[in-house]
Amino acid sequence: MHVPARILYGGRSGAPVALIAATAAVTAMFTATPFLIAPIAARFEVSEGAVGLVSVTQVGAFAIANFVLPRLVRPNGKLLRLAAVTLFVFTVASVYAPGYGALIGLRLVAGGAAGCITWLAWTTAMQRATTMAPIAATGPVTALVASPILSLLSEHGDRAVYWALAVAAIPAFVFVAPVAGRRRKRGVISASRSNRVLLAALAAVTFFGSSLYINESIVARDFHDLTPFAASIAFSLNAFGGLVGARLSTRHRHPGWFMVSIGLGALATVFGPLPLFYVGMFWWGFAFWMAVPGVLQMLVDRSLEPSERAGDGQGVMAVGRSFGPLMGGVFVDAGSISSLAIVAASGIAAAGGTVVAVKQGRELLPPTDLGTIDQQ
Repeated sequence: MHVPARILYGGRSGAPVALIAATAAVTAMFTATPFLIAPIAARFEVSEGAVGLVSVTQVGAFAIANFVLPRLVRPNGKLLRLAAVTLFVFTVASVYAPGYGALIGLRLVAGGAAGCITWLAWTTAMQRATTMAPIAATGPVTALVASPILSLLSEHGDRAVYWALAVAAIPAFVFVAPVAGRRRKRGVISASRSNRVLLAALAAVTFFGSSLYINESIVARDFHDLTPFAASIAFSLNAFGGLVGARLSTRHRHPGWFMVSIGLGALATVFGPLPLFYVGMFWWGFAFWMAVPGVLQMLVDRSLEPSERAGDGQGVMAVGRSFGPLMGGVFVDAGSISSLAIVAASGIAAAGGTVVAVKQGRELLPPTDLGTIDQQ
């Protein structure tokens, strides 16, 4: 019961409170997405399919920030505070959005601020190994707590949810975090081909995973006859599994195999009986967070400096999350969620198999990267 408190305050890990709070605010924003579809559609009188544009815009700006900012600015604490204030202001403004187009524009800026926060948090985590686990665990524990709360708030409309997200962002700019690093210079990046392969695998696992995950509320309703609150329990179990996985992720060296197993959890949510729906959601979160920190560490081991690929890793995953729901929507509109589950699980397994191959294949490191060979 004390795990959330230890994560929130960083415990003895040295994780800055502001970074933990900022990461929690970003996680809450993305956790709210499935619960905002119906309220936004009702408020602005648009179709639920059209509401997907909010997620695509928000996550797209998140991805762009992770790609662009490392090349333009130096990581620092003032930038973190500015991003947190921006997230707060534009989330409050979303409460008063006069139209659907205005909401899209506001979420575009909020997504960019969230991307900046995530880049700064993971840059710091990659520079200090003791900070990696707390930062990684903050997301799952936030989703664990936030899912049922946001599902209940969504019954009162999207404004109630946005107010909650705004309040969640306040600690991120109240506290101060020591963030340091160097702006990436053009041409100063490792030539490791395995890094490119790993980045592609991260993009694939989030692309295929998000295509089904964002529609798990539909799976819960249509396949298992669950209420929204009952479905939120499954999302909380997913977050709890992620919390456990994030805390244990540094104790193993097999991220690829855990990534492969995510596909099994995804299949169980659709093709299994009701108990397997909950089990599958739990395993999905557990295996994902057992895999991703390890893959990010593999990127660090093959880079010229720890922060080199921090933004790229988060950026490619955001790209996957941005476009995955578009593919999922095609299957949903066609009434083929079962086919979607098979395609998504296969894509996830292929991404995991790629990580396994990189882990075992030293030949993927080019000879110009002599400084990274001993780190495999």
